[in-house]
Amino acid sequence: MESLDIRTVSRESAEGLRDALKEFDAKLVESEEGRYVVEIPLAGNHTKTMIAALNALEAYVTQRGDGPARVELDGHPYLVEPAPDY
Repeated sequence: MESLDIRTVSRESAEGLRDALKEFDAKLVESEEGRYVVEIPLAGNHTKTMIAALNALEAYVTQRGDGPARVELDGHPYLVEPAPDY
């Protein structure tokens, strides 16, 4: 199954992110290298789920005020930046 993977810098940040995205069935996974990834499954209408999850991620990143989040989709890395102040 395809997933939206969010790499984190620590277990603590992964847990906070997983909790913020729990409505998307986010789960915490520890890689073989000891890094933490939050995975969001993209089943069914994955475009709708992905857009909603990315919007929620942007809100979380903006609120925490600690820089961007690194996201991977289909093996391609992306950054989700905090929303600009208006």
